[in-house]
Amino acid sequence: MESYGILSLAPIVVAIGLALSTKEIILSLGAGVLCAALIIQGGHPWDALIYTVDPLIVDAIADRDHVIVTMFTLFIAATIEIINKGRGTHALVNLVTRKATSRRSGQLATWGAGMVVFFDDYANCLIVGSSMKGLTDRLRISREKLAYLVDSTAAPMATLALVSTWIGYEVSLMDDALVAAGVEVNAYAFFIEGIAWRFYPILALCFGLAIATLGRDFGPMHAAEQRAQLTVPIVDPEGDATPSYLAWLAAIPIGALLTVTGTSLWLQGTAKAGTGAKLFEIIAGADGYAAMLHGALTAIMLAGVLAVAMRALNPAEVTEAAISGIRTIVPAFIVLFLAWAMGKAVGQLDAAGYLVSALGPALPAWSLPTVVFILAGAVAFATGTSFGTMAVLIPLAIPLAFAIDGGSMTIALATSASVLSGAVWGDHCSPISDTTVLSSTGAGCDHVAHVETQLPYAIAAGIVSIVFGTLPAGFGVPPWILLILGATACFAIVYFIGRPVITKSS
Repeated sequence: MESYGILSLAPIVVAIGLALSTKEIILSLGAGVLCAALIIQGGHPWDALIYTVDPLIVDAIADRDHVIVTMFTLFIAATIEIINKGRGTHALVNLVTRKATSRRSGQLATWGAGMVVFFDDYANCLIVGSSMKGLTDRLRISREKLAYLVDSTAAPMATLALVSTWIGYEVSLMDDALVAAGVEVNAYAFFIEGIAWRFYPILALCFGLAIATLGRDFGPMHAAEQRAQLTVPIVDPEGDATPSYLAWLAAIPIGALLTVTGTSLWLQGTAKAGTGAKLFEIIAGADGYAAMLHGALTAIMLAGVLAVAMRALNPAEVTEAAISGIRTIVPAFIVLFLAWAMGKAVGQLDAAGYLVSALGPALPAWSLPTVVFILAGAVAFATGTSFGTMAVLIPLAIPLAFAIDGGSMTIALATSASVLSGAVWGDHCSPISDTTVLSSTGAGCDHVAHVETQLPYAIAAGIVSIVFGTLPAGFGVPPWILLILGATACFAIVYFIGRPVITKSS
């Protein structure tokens, strides 16, 4: 492979620099891919433009696994919109909140509803936020708290879920990076095994649970909660009017999605690895992309049939909803295609190889998960995009991790998890993040107030993720021990720093 030296990093610098200055991730990734093509083609503009489209983008889209990821994401987006238009998710959220009669149970119900709508962060922000406003207003829970509980479950659940609109994107980036690193590992199995090292998403969920359970707050959130005690309760009649049986419109397709995907993984894996194999050997022996496609195809068929059978939608409305759902993710697909092309281009330039030779002697392996987590957080905060951050850093981080630590799977898992975790962390803190904006929109909360009240909580969870997560993980401490310590630290921070809200009945 031809060596391009420090020039191999130029596309990454261009992509990040433009993203920081313009906040336009599509433009930035496109410029990064074009920059890579210019270097590969020796600086000839026309040849570089052609090379950007074919083979970089064309080959990235035409790859079989990438085509399956595209179809899976299309099916999931269409299924979600059919369920939403049929008010299935609204009914499901209403069931979760039925017994919420106090501030604590109301906050726990909101947190639980966010866990239920795990399959897409946008759907979580808009559905849970709008569905819970009536309940939280009635219980004098501030809109800022509602927006925080929504935001703290949206992206963390979407990135952790074994089936979601995120997983195809994340697994595909990992797959390409593992190939570039010369490591023969099933990308879906690598993703699942790395969940234990995803400290920030897990601890952000724990922090939200601590806030809801302990009834304590600190910083601007405490002031917002105190102000909410002076408001007049508002009842949302729309949520109460949704028939409860429509919850099946959401529960059955989502359940089928999980069941069929899991069954397909099991059947494929046991056929290849044998019935006595361990779980990860079974998953590694299966085609994760095919399993996800099987589940998504089943889900969209069931959603369409149930919507018509329950008279929630007519056939024309089902088709319209499916198309509408697909239309909403077109920008995400453009980012996805450019991300694949960027990964391919960076691999051809051997940017990871250059980083290994330049940083290898100076960067201890134990520090890599923490360095990558902070870097990913900074990029996501500045650009407001988790997906763009993953697209830029995963092609570099995974090969670098395997190379620096002599092929250690532990450091590689922790480092890859740090990219995904840091991307979510920066996204949570960023005022220009799409999920931050949608969380405040869905909750009917002033956007600036949402950012101000959430930021101290997100920073606290991020610090816990470093102190009790990425740093000790670099020295080989088992992740389950670190998650227990981290969760304990989250509850301790809320209990000792937070103050109870004085209610009218106090």
